[in-house]
Amino acid sequence: MNEQGDALRASIQAIAERAIQAYAQGILTVEELAEQILLEWQKIRKGDEQPARELLWRIAQRICSRALYSAWRSSDIAQRNQAFYNLRRYLEQLLRNLHAVSRLHDAAYAVDDIIHQALEILLQEKKSGPDDPAAFLKWTQVILIRQVRTYQHKYQSDACVSLDAQIELFQDQLVNTGSSDSRDPLEQVVLRELQQALGRAILSMRNLRYRQVLIYTFLVGVDEDEMARRLNVPVQDIYLWRHRALKALRRNPEIMDILRSMLE
Repeated sequence: MNEQGDALRASIQAIAERAIQAYAQGILTVEELAEQILLEWQKIRKGDEQPARELLWRIAQRICSRALYSAWRSSDIAQRNQAFYNLRRYLEQLLRNLHAVSRLHDAAYAVDDIIHQALEILLQEKKSGPDDPAAFLKWTQVILIRQVRTYQHKYQSDACVSLDAQIELFQDQLVNTGSSDSRDPLEQVVLRELQQALGRAILSMRNLRYRQVLIYTFLVGVDEDEMARRLNVPVQDIYLWRHRALKALRRNPEIMDILRSMLE
């Protein structure tokens, strides 16, 4: 192969590695993507012209978008899980690059809340999706931006406490209550009170899946991947159930009052 051809393949290889990291880990290999990029380019090339890196990157994005969309709608749990991990990582990266989010109060927690909302919409609209699978990444980006605007409108004028944010602060203490003799006695009492209130609220839920997910999350300390394995469901289902169950807990005044008192 001539030097020009070697340079092209090296450029495609580098772009494929970058695109896999961004969009398609566990779905495509670098070699598969590089070969598809080359084939796509050969279909549209004219004469001996060489492609710009920007064009090769757009080709790689379209290929990854189609592969991600296919995995997202796959009947195979492992494929759906990989799609979910990639989508969550992609949305988080997009969100952290938006200046609007950095200006929000409690920006770190705002990122989690917005991603939760965007993923829930993606899960609900899984059977519809974009007309062209190559536009799947762009479609998810539009959903994310809409959720940023919704979050800004709702939370900038809302003084309520974020249960997601506070639960993350206290989750380790809830799971490990009584494991440390050095913990402040008053803190132990409040944590025990919160644990008991959570237990009552969770057990009162009619939805079995919501109960299971919240028990595993807050009273046992099991992460989403382990929950998915124990319940034999895709991790995206765990994520959705947990998000909806937390919405229900936010409406519980007893829990919210305790959490507020813990921040005072």
